[in-house]
Amino acid sequence: MPGNDEKSSLPCFGLDGKTVVVTGAGRGIGRTIALDAHRSGARIAAGSRTMEELDSLSRTISDEGGVCTTHRLDVTDNQSIESFVEAVAEFHGSINVLINNAGFNSQKSILDYDETLYDKIVDTNLKSVFFCSQIVARRMIEQGGGGSIVNLSSQAGVIGAPMRGPYSAAKGGVVNLTRTMAVEWAAHGIRVNAVAPTVTRSPMAEQAMRENPAFADAVKANNLLRGDLAEPSEISAPVIFLASEAASMITGHTLVVDGGWTIH
Repeated sequence: MPGNDEKSSLPCFGLDGKTVVVTGAGRGIGRTIALDAHRSGARIAAGSRTMEELDSLSRTISDEGGVCTTHRLDVTDNQSIESFVEAVAEFHGSINVLINNAGFNSQKSILDYDETLYDKIVDTNLKSVFFCSQIVARRMIEQGGGGSIVNLSSQAGVIGAPMRGPYSAAKGGVVNLTRTMAVEWAAHGIRVNAVAPTVTRSPMAEQAMRENPAFADAVKANNLLRGDLAEPSEISAPVIFLASEAASMITGHTLVVDGGWTIH
């Protein structure tokens, strides 16, 4: 037994030597995931439509002695995804982990959505997960050695979510798509899991709470552990866990991180 002054470690929780791809990495949860993956030992490939935000992320990681390549990426455009994955593989040599984080929402009654907004929400939250995962999984299978994919769903994908109809449908699709990918790719050693966060602190979430008092009241009443928004770091940590070898026997699972919202 180690003495009281000895430290023990569990290296399986780290991402040492892994190349981790994060979509929507410029801000919010995606930025935090990229930073935490770097601090867990990974090399980062960050994609976003906003290069200025990625430049800031890259500088932070570089200043800490890490490696972060940045790439313009539109996750609703398959050609953009193909070019992104090709550039990442060319620079890093392999892709070990994919975090499908990019997302978009706009709150309205189902009666008020038009087709254009519906398509934007579904394409950004569901179509993107399908094709980013497909294109990266092909690369993982070709290079061998398996891999890990973590999809960002939402608590809105596992319960009814008023004022978020298309978003709820898309995130529910992510949950079942995660299961199907896990079954299809298990033979290749590729694990596929999802994290379903509650409403998490970001400029968009804080604005929604200011503009919609009923929504703000729901957040405060239903996050039993906090009575407020979750913090990005509280979502990132479960993502890093599922990406790591500590979760080597977990696939097809959706980990709900919601402070108790969906249990009552």
